[in-house]
Amino acid sequence: MGDFNYQYKDRRVDGTLTSAPVEWTDLLDDYFIDVFGEDKHNTWHSGSNSGILDYIFCSSNAHHLVTSTNQQYLSPAWTDHELLGFSFRYQDANGRGPGNWKANPFLACNKTFRKALAEFLIDSEARLAEIKRFSTPQQQWDWIKAEVKMFIKQYQMEDLNWRKQQLHRLLSKRNKMMRHKKTRGLVFQGLDTVNQQIQSLQHSLAEIEILKAGKFWREHGEKSPGFLKRSVVSRENRRSIVELRNPTTGDLCQDQPSISNIATNFYTSLFTPEALDSTSLSVIIRNIPGHLKLNSEQQESLMMPIDVEELLTDSKQTRRLSSPGPDGLPYEILYLVMKFPPFHDLIQLVYNEALKKGKFPPSWNESVMCLLYKKGDPAEMKNYRPLSLANSDYKLFTRNINRRIMEVSSNLISRHQLGFIPGRFIAENGMICQLLMEDAQRKWSIAEQQENDPSFNTLDYDIGLLLDQEKAYDRVNLEYLRKVLGKFGFPRPIIKCISKLMGDNLIRININGHLSTEVAKLRGLKQGDPLSPVLYNLAFEPFLLAILHDRQFQGYLMGTARTKLLCYADDALVFIHDSNDLTRLQLHMARYCAASNAKFNNAKVEAFSVSGRDTWDMWDGPLSQMGITHLHSVEDDEPLTYLGFPLVQSRIQRVHFMGALVTKIKTAIQIHSGRSLSVVGKATVLNSLLLSKLWYILRVTPLTQADFKQLRSLAIQFLRRNIFPVIPWKVWTLPKDKGGLGVVDIQIQASALYFRWLHPLLVQDQDVIDSHPVSYLLSYHIRNVNGYPHHQIPLLFPSARRTKGLKKQRTGTVDMLYRTVDYLPKLFDAAPINSATAMALPLQAAFYVPPSSSLVVPLKVKEMMVSDVFQYDARLNFVHWRDTRDPSLLRWKRAPSTVFRGLASGTLKFQPYFLPVCNPAPVVDPGVSFAPLVDQFCLHDGQSLRNAQASAKTFRLSVLSSVEQPLVLQNVSAANWKFFWSLSLTYIQRNVIYRFIAGCIPSRSRLHYMMPAFFESHNCPVCLSPNETASHLLFDCPSKEKVWQGVIFEFLWPTTSITDIKEALLSLDFSDIWYSQVKGIHPYRILLITLSQIWLAHMRFVFDGTIFVPEAILVHIHSTVRQTVDEDQIHSLL
Repeated sequence: MGDFNYQYKDRRVDGTLTSAPVEWTDLLDDYFIDVFGEDKHNTWHSGSNSGILDYIFCSSNAHHLVTSTNQQYLSPAWTDHELLGFSFRYQDANGRGPGNWKANPFLACNKTFRKALAEFLIDSEARLAEIKRFSTPQQQWDWIKAEVKMFIKQYQMEDLNWRKQQLHRLLSKRNKMMRHKKTRGLVFQGLDTVNQQIQSLQHSLAEIEILKAGKFWREHGEKSPGFLKRSVVSRENRRSIVELRNPTTGDLCQDQPSISNIATNFYTSLFTPEALDSTSLSVIIRNIPGHLKLNSEQQESLMMPIDVEELLTDSKQTRRLSSPGPDGLPYEILYLVMKFPPFHDLIQLVYNEALKKGKFPPSWNESVMCLLYKKGDPAEMKNYRPLSLANSDYKLFTRNINRRIMEVSSNLISRHQLGFIPGRFIAENGMICQLLMEDAQRKWSIAEQQENDPSFNTLDYDIGLLLDQEKAYDRVNLEYLRKVLGKFGFPRPIIKCISKLMGDNLIRININGHLSTEVAKLRGLKQGDPLSPVLYNLAFEPFLLAILHDRQFQGYLMGTARTKLLCYADDALVFIHDSNDLTRLQLHMARYCAASNAKFNNAKVEAFSVSGRDTWDMWDGPLSQMGITHLHSVEDDEPLTYLGFPLVQSRIQRVHFMGALVTKIKTAIQIHSGRSLSVVGKATVLNSLLLSKLWYILRVTPLTQADFKQLRSLAIQFLRRNIFPVIPWKVWTLPKDKGGLGVVDIQIQASALYFRWLHPLLVQDQDVIDSHPVSYLLSYHIRNVNGYPHHQIPLLFPSARRTKGLKKQRTGTVDMLYRTVDYLPKLFDAAPINSATAMALPLQAAFYVPPSSSLVVPLKVKEMMVSDVFQYDARLNFVHWRDTRDPSLLRWKRAPSTVFRGLASGTLKFQPYFLPVCNPAPVVDPGVSFAPLVDQFCLHDGQSLRNAQASAKTFRLSVLSSVEQPLVLQNVSAANWKFFWSLSLTYIQRNVIYRFIAGCIPSRSRLHYMMPAFFESHNCPVCLSPNETASHLLFDCPSKEKVWQGVIFEFLWPTTSITDIKEALLSLDFSDIWYSQVKGIHPYRILLITLSQIWLAHMRFVFDGTIFVPEAILVHIHSTVRQTVDEDQIHSLL
């Protein structure tokens, strides 16, 4: 197809064309057919000349698949050719079908549609009154939805844009005129008029689209992460299922009927319940203790009537653009229907009968299932995740029930299950797992370094098993679920309701847009249903309780905490101490499967050594019997992943993990590097699209300083691209209200994410800390590593940090906590500690070496506590130096006397907070308390650490509050910076003014200073004046002055001076430049447009040699101002 540049019909006698060889024309005649045939008019127009020069040929064996052709006239201002098109019936056995119809959710925002829908609903009241005489409330509600669906289908078929509608009519009219050959003379008299009308509409539509695109880009192009991501990442084609393997014959089937049949048979089998073992069921149910039961008040709250206002609120709060079910009505449109007052009584009746009687509209028992490929062989049906698309009104009901169950079930589900429970955090399990691994690794490292247990007989060989369930949600037996809910004390009506919601279902599978025959769903929970996660947690809980309450099962012991398992939804991690634990686990797994239809896939179970040491020899037999053939350890190159967190056990694993992470970020950077982004756009992309890949893993995974340096280097390379002189990193990371660009510093953010773990360790009492698994393990781990009785000591005093019993250790959780607490601003001088606290401190925390002193503190002091050299006088309540003849001082040799002499001579000085406890004072609090020290932390806006929220934002603001603002940015107030960031500017406009304020304009004087060998002169390249500064480049050069004077004359108040403009731009304070001669645009926008046009012209002169002509630049400025005004007024054109 294309422009042949000759008329194919003009042949010579010998069959050839003057412009084409005979081989070409023979090929077309023998194997191809012109799809337009005789139904074509001239495709090329040039003045009075015209002809058919454009063709679309189709192979003769496929010509019958062409269904229609289309020829459109285009404005001569764009092209001298017309647009040819055709429709082709693509024959593909697996071609996409029509799929499931869906109403356009954006219609709900259209005032015309809302008015039309309201009128339609009013008109439907009379028909509904007729239907009520012979139908149930559930049938009446389904009738309303069906009528709304028909109305929307008809509405969507109408073209509401009058310009496009009129253009379509004119093109059709023109084509008819061209086909009337017999009356062509009469018809052609009106053809020019039609052509002009078509041209006018095409230009109008194109102009509107250009203005809309320009306005949208200025408003969203650099501030919206979602838009930035969508604009560069092409939408992936919907995955089609090309072939499936027949489970009976093993053959690969590629035709649509066979694929649908395989999927239907697979899910028919999957959704058919298997017989339960009554004995196993009884044992499993008995694992639920009697106290885990809803009380009468909770039961009543579950059965409270549902109010229409409650449903409307839920509908407004749902995720926008959610996929609807078979009825095709999204939440946005359903909300408009349910808001119609005459329907409220019916809606309330339908929803409350569903809750209390289990009576549902027939449409609630219908759903469409989409298949999402997971991993593995795509020809295997089991490698697809089924996602049920239920109707929006059904999901409103299950959302309501889910919220009620969530409110009462948090006390029923053990704290080891973190999945989908409000207030529980997925990273807690990742942190616990890491702490257990670090504890086990530490024990082995001590034994290896001290060589006091060469055979490691005293060490444990604990392992972890990441269990894998096959189709966990889809295999839940509903009879088992009813028994579990009954044991937990759920009311019978709601159990009946849930059972019918999950069991009385007919599903049609959407494969390549084709809907299969109905599949009866008699087992399992619906993935994608709001109610399914909490129901699965309740169904899985008896298995978890069986392990937790098994006294013979040991798990991993750390301190006094015995960790047997961690769980997030169906992802269970079980810690095995010995072979007996493994035997007990297999027993519980077998019982749970027999009682619930669950199925564990041992072939996919991942086992790892908790200590990281290769202990396969010990576990070979027991694990092999389970079908587990590998134990992950330090011998593996790649780290194991748990809940998305890498379980790094060696340096090699860290190197591989970082390599993969860096490659992933580099790929993302490559995608965005070619974009024309301002400094704001770059900061947005970096924060939201590039570095966001790190935030999840940094909540748990500790990185080394070298790792952070490598990641920061990637960020800096992206930010500095095409910006020279470069903007300093400290300016990029400065808060935006201080003139920075708000780029998140990776290392500060990592510590900010760890602030969640640090905060309770500093502000909570030990009893509270010990009651929370993560806080207790962190506290124990810190005390164990440092050898102190209080975890606060190494956190508050860097000089007191040590690794007891180890010569060296890999970067771990404790190191991340140290970095986090060290970032926070603090000053302990005025902390009113008591004597008990003073005696609990390490000796190094009691004094410091003045800058003028040359005293070398003995190494022994690092191991000494205050109580080793001081003693407490209980009568007078103060601490004093022990008697130098005290025998207990002999073990420290000369260290005590050195410290004593230093303090006496002034070469050592007491810390200000320690000095008061050396004087007699009344007893206030005899206990050890670090609260006075913790209260000295200085957080953002004067908050105390005790009252502050443990959020990453609070931490970042507190750390950055102490960062000094560069001098060049101090001329702009916080309010003016906020105003500047809110402006909708092009990337050049924003870049030039920001770089001017930040002092990063590439003037010749600066370039000459930085690279004298490359820029030999500091003269202005335009006017040759010496010492071109940033001010000269943009304002003071005679050519630039002429531009500014023209702008003042044409757009601003005549008395405005260039100095006024310069000062306004440097301070972003435009209060003195308030008048604009052009309506519809602020004067500051004119200044920014002028600045950007001067910059562009200067760069064209430097790089392309284009002469700097002030008059031409003024024309560009005028055009840009006019375009900006039109873009801002685009809505009035529509």
